[in-house]
Amino acid sequence: MDKKNTIIGITLLVLAFILMFTYQPPTPEEAPEREPREEREPADPAEAPPPAPETEPREARPAPGEPRPDEPAVAREEYPEDEERVELENEYMIVRLSNYGGGVREVALKRFAETLGADERYVFNRESFAPALALTGFSGAGAETAFRLEEHSSDRAVYVLELEDGLQIRRTYSIEPDPEPRRPADYMIRHETVLINTGGEEISLPRFGINLGTAIPDDTQARAVGPQFMNFGFYDGDGASFIGMNKFRGGGPLSWIGLRSGEPRNLIEGEDPVVWASVSNRFFTSIATLDDHGRGYEARPVELPLREEERSPRQGVTGSVRFDLRSLGAGEEKVIGMDYYTGPKEYRRLEHLDDRQDLVMQFGIFGFLSKLLLVMMTGIFSFLPNYGVAIICTTLIIKGLLWPLTAKAARSSKRMMKISEPMKELRDKYKDNPQKMQQETMKLFRQYKVNPLGGCLPILVQLPIFFALFRMLQSASELRFEGFLWVSDLSSADTVAEVAGFPINIMPVLMGLTMFLQMRMMPTATANPMQQKIFMFMPPVITVMLYQFSAGLTLYWTVNNLLTILQQFLINRQKDDVDATPLPAEEEPAAGGKQKPKRKKPKGKRKR
Repeated sequence: MDKKNTIIGITLLVLAFILMFTYQPPTPEEAPEREPREEREPADPAEAPPPAPETEPREARPAPGEPRPDEPAVAREEYPEDEERVELENEYMIVRLSNYGGGVREVALKRFAETLGADERYVFNRESFAPALALTGFSGAGAETAFRLEEHSSDRAVYVLELEDGLQIRRTYSIEPDPEPRRPADYMIRHETVLINTGGEEISLPRFGINLGTAIPDDTQARAVGPQFMNFGFYDGDGASFIGMNKFRGGGPLSWIGLRSGEPRNLIEGEDPVVWASVSNRFFTSIATLDDHGRGYEARPVELPLREEERSPRQGVTGSVRFDLRSLGAGEEKVIGMDYYTGPKEYRRLEHLDDRQDLVMQFGIFGFLSKLLLVMMTGIFSFLPNYGVAIICTTLIIKGLLWPLTAKAARSSKRMMKISEPMKELRDKYKDNPQKMQQETMKLFRQYKVNPLGGCLPILVQLPIFFALFRMLQSASELRFEGFLWVSDLSSADTVAEVAGFPINIMPVLMGLTMFLQMRMMPTATANPMQQKIFMFMPPVITVMLYQFSAGLTLYWTVNNLLTILQQFLINRQKDDVDATPLPAEEEPAAGGKQKPKRKKPKGKRKR
């Protein structure tokens, strides 16, 4: 019975893994074609605004270099020769600005290497569709337009563009020169775009956007987790939505039952209000938190240049927040302000922001557990500065908290061995009377203090913890390029060699072996050959599923298996004090169907 419950639990685990990698939340509904906004008539005529003079609307179309809705975005491989770049710098980052578009050319993160062991720093937006924070859908002011640099210092820069109709655009960037450690300001860029009507007549404005930059897959992402952490996301004040790469590619394993569209898409857009928006890969993100809400968004896949060692092209993701300012009166100005975070996906840093920006971590339905485990792991790391040791200590704490529950299940499993023969006798004796066999079986369970669901309960309790830890370890930038023993990078598979192109990973093999030994030690009350085969088939299945996953995850599972083996060994050596004295048997019904009356004990004579 206990092995059967364990098989059910592991089967649920496998099904949950399949669901995790195939299911994606519905894409936000696309906005219908825009119609002229219907102005509501004020209740009090005195409050009605004066009628605006008729103006020729500025043409709202993609700026030069921007793709049409049916075209893919393509990463820019070079900028014009007359491009001028300036830098803003603090202890954590170097922000390189371009006069083309008056935007952020790229951001170098000083504390993160581009690749393992390299001196070159990780650069966000290096391969990009456009400068981050460049205007989109604004003809004459987009990424192909050269702005004039008006002011520059080590922590502030101002770009200006004057258009023929009297519209002036001022773009200001500033950073904290001495930010407080472990706070968002370490990687925060303050940006303002000011639109000023310097003329004497009203100017009509197009509906335009501000680009968030381009996120590209890191070298470990495709092998370790796939594309699910590379996406465009936005928060509307109630909840966050994320548009992953699979939404653009179409098809997929669930498209045949209608859960996902089978058509590739080059543009996904919506009219939702936007409090903040982001583009992210597995470990890094850019988040634009707006002073005033945006009025819609658009997201696109980006075709990246083919590298020499690659056989197939890569794809990144970009997106923009849209604004609908409509018009500027004579001498009027409007300001679009935002805090633009470009840095690592670190929960303890993002939690200091005010609008749930930590949701970009995508911890899932067990997010509260993921946050707790991450805080626990990083807290241990502050005392024992090795993340492999921190994962082991976290596993010990989790196992210690669950020890009473799992120990009770292990004792129940051991007692199941004692009833294997009585269970067989009951099946033979009452094979034609299922109801009686069930009654006698429950009596046997009570006699030996066996809980038939005892083996399944610990698995059900541990599943949320496992998935919370899985999501946390897969997206925690703290583990990037962190080593432990022979593992050079806990965030990726621990490949030590390759044979004919096949990676040799040690940690998942150890995980599978410890799981096999754990199951061999587990007592069983049944000798069903088919059930035994299914039971022993689980370790290789799980090993294959997790073979290319991060070493941090397989390290946790291996240590957890070793602790379970230790626990089972101790339980097996303990003497069970269960009283196995048979319970009084009930009288069998008489032939006529009436139960024989029980013989009453004679009453003693009463003393006078």
